[in-house]
Amino acid sequence: MNHPPEIQPVPTPNNMNTINNQMIYWDDLQTPTPNPNQSLSQLNDEPKDPAGLWSVGGSTTVSLSGNPVTTIADDLSPRATLSRHFRQNIDTRHTDILLIICGFVSGLVDGLSFNAWGSFASMQTGNTVFIALGASNQPTYPAYLWAKSLIALLVFLTSTVVFISSARALGPRRRSTLTLSFATQTACLLVAAILVELELVSPKPEDPRAPIEWMQVLPISLLAFQAGGQIVASRVLAFDEIPTVVLTTLLCDLLVDPRVMARGNEKRNRRVGAFLALFLGAMTAGGLSKVTVMAASLWLAMGLKAGIVVAFLG
Repeated sequence: MNHPPEIQPVPTPNNMNTINNQMIYWDDLQTPTPNPNQSLSQLNDEPKDPAGLWSVGGSTTVSLSGNPVTTIADDLSPRATLSRHFRQNIDTRHTDILLIICGFVSGLVDGLSFNAWGSFASMQTGNTVFIALGASNQPTYPAYLWAKSLIALLVFLTSTVVFISSARALGPRRRSTLTLSFATQTACLLVAAILVELELVSPKPEDPRAPIEWMQVLPISLLAFQAGGQIVASRVLAFDEIPTVVLTTLLCDLLVDPRVMARGNEKRNRRVGAFLALFLGAMTAGGLSKVTVMAASLWLAMGLKAGIVVAFLG
């Protein structure tokens, strides 16, 4: 006996969401049919990437319905072009070269900081050792050397949290985010150079027998803060083999690499380059201290960081 065919329920707004146990969005059912005379670029004009600090498409035009209206004139305007330029993610190819330059800056900064103020700005392993020695009242002179190292370590940790949080909030690989990060690092180096240039901080190496000069904490803190931005940038750009501020793990990873002698080993090449850059940076700081004023190393470091900012702007 033949049964009459089952009558399917007519889709309505109330049962549409449950047909075939699939989620169907009501807005999708009302998608207007595109005008064949309308170009594809107009239909897909709004970028998928969230705007962050930048307005979508750079347009401030608002329709009567309350939705932004983007026109071809807006897309071609200088403001919209600049907005899209800074909102886009950068191409990470060749950015390893910029991180190796950061390693040279770390050598400059730490060579100057340790030689003049008896504390590191970037290498927190050394500062941790100084803090531990201070717990047993060593070395005897200068007193409170451990305090400067402790401040540098705390500032470095704070800097790392600030740069990581900013990268996550703004988009880690956006041109605007990386430009802002390195501009901040450049500003720290600029202020530290001015403090030393104007002799608000003594431009002469510290006398181990003299009382500690607390004004030295200012440039040390600035240098430690910018160092935190460097290592966060190496993680954001996914070049973990170039930490820019330490060498211990870098050398270990270099030697345990089973392809250390192989041709075309890019990670090995980056590690070797980072090691040589930091070494040459510290050596340059020592050489400059013999032939010119202390601030010269800071001005050089600032100039290199400013060059990195320009590279990210392009």
